[in-house]
Amino acid sequence: MAKPHQVNSSDKLLRWLHPGQFDWDEKRPTSAAFKDDEMSVDILCLTTIEESYDRAKKIGKNAVVSIPAELVIEKGLEVKHDPVDGNDAHAVILGKKTKSIAKFLATNCEVEIYPSEDEPS
Repeated sequence: MAKPHQVNSSDKLLRWLHPGQFDWDEKRPTSAAFKDDEMSVDILCLTTIEESYDRAKKIGKNAVVSIPAELVIEKGLEVKHDPVDGNDAHAVILGKKTKSIAKFLATNCEVEIYPSEDEPS
């Protein structure tokens, strides 16, 4: 198991998207991708975008976005390193994700790996 990582504002967090959680008109995820009470992410300094994407594909997700931890923390959410079997980079973002917070995160993330346009939504 990985040594605990103290998440700080300079970390980048990776979020996996389900098919259908991407707005092709705006070229970004929908706010629905950022509403889970215990939202799973990977901490980029503990993995690579490609490794994270490989794990995402195994569970039917088809895109990866990144968001600076600083923006998550700024919204009053807690980021906690939470390694799981097979993924030492796993973390959770804890706290209530209001509609405005979910929209803020969706608007301020960067798409690292775009979903395939021909996948069903």
